[in-house]
Amino acid sequence: MYNILVVEDSGVVRKVLGKLLGGMPDFKYVMCCDYAEAKAHLETDEQFFAAIVDLNLPDAPSGEAVELTLQHKVPTVVLTGNFDESLRTNLLDKGVIDYITKDSRLAYNQVVNLLDRLRKNLAIKVLVVEDSVTSSAYICSLLRKLQFQVLTAVDGVEAIEVMEAESDIKLMIADHKMPRMDGCELVKNLRLDRRFQETVLIGLSSSGDGILSAKFIKSGANDFLKKPFYHEEFICRIFQNLESQEMLEQIRQAANMDALTNIYNRRYLFDRGEEMFFESQETTVAMMDIDNFKNVNDTLGHKAGDQLLQQFASILTKHFGNDLVGRYGGEEFAIISNRDQTTFCVDMARFMTEVRNRVFTEFDLNVTCSVGVCTTHKPSLSEMLDTADSHLYRAKHSGKDCIELCA
Repeated sequence: MYNILVVEDSGVVRKVLGKLLGGMPDFKYVMCCDYAEAKAHLETDEQFFAAIVDLNLPDAPSGEAVELTLQHKVPTVVLTGNFDESLRTNLLDKGVIDYITKDSRLAYNQVVNLLDRLRKNLAIKVLVVEDSVTSSAYICSLLRKLQFQVLTAVDGVEAIEVMEAESDIKLMIADHKMPRMDGCELVKNLRLDRRFQETVLIGLSSSGDGILSAKFIKSGANDFLKKPFYHEEFICRIFQNLESQEMLEQIRQAANMDALTNIYNRRYLFDRGEEMFFESQETTVAMMDIDNFKNVNDTLGHKAGDQLLQQFASILTKHFGNDLVGRYGGEEFAIISNRDQTTFCVDMARFMTEVRNRVFTEFDLNVTCSVGVCTTHKPSLSEMLDTADSHLYRAKHSGKDCIELCA
């Protein structure tokens, strides 16, 4: 849970923020109605993830509460009823994350959504590619204030090295003019690599060339920013691009997952499995199903059958988390692996032992499973699946609760 400090003298505003923050499962909040109360909380051992602070309080009418939270290094969002351009600029320069006016109810949602975005940012790595030390330091400071994990590179060549070493980088911001490899060439190179197809790439330049933004986009960038940029523009572009990418990932994930068991579905098994098949000459394919599953549905009902499938899938992912695991259909599951085949078969034996020793569903069922395995590389993945399936059929007709292996 993340503690949020709210410093606000208006009871109505505190009530609205309390309701919105209370609806966020990752947040809990501390409400303060004045500077003194906020100071008392900040001087304890309580750790605050962020603060929402009003500028004008009865005992701090000139923004002193904002100075207080910044002194305690708490990321601060100003929520105020008055918009003052010079004050806004001054506070942003001091390190405030954002300056939001209470001009409508949407403002309160904006504040809470911003805090949730900061929470998500904790797990996101960003690469800044910039040869100017000054510019790089400024961009990095903004990103760290937004709670990102920040990495740096001085040109495109170094950026590729960093991307290959840190495969979980989700966002890259690259300047155009750099030695060895410029920003556009860097973006082109990354987009040619399947590993970086989903990375958010944003171009950056102080050049007056109006066509440069189009060059970046055509090279594969998601967006382009011209230096110098406004604080809010930087935040909005970064957040909007990340949220769009996350939404696409959620849609894609939903399309690839089996809704009941929350493992991959048959379509994704074939799509990703084909890629794995061509990546290795030692692909292993296993097909399995739960023995006597129809009896569970017929005697205990489909609810019990669904619970059994869910729990069985959970054990599968526990033992084969580094492989491609999916529901093939009904009570039948498939595993596609490029790991060492001997190790895979040892893991399969351990998996079957755990299944035998577990009880499933609220009815404490004892179940077993039958498995067919194909370790011989064939002309296509489809043929390997068919071979594993035929061996599964043999296992079922050999007494069940056993493995039939095609070496």
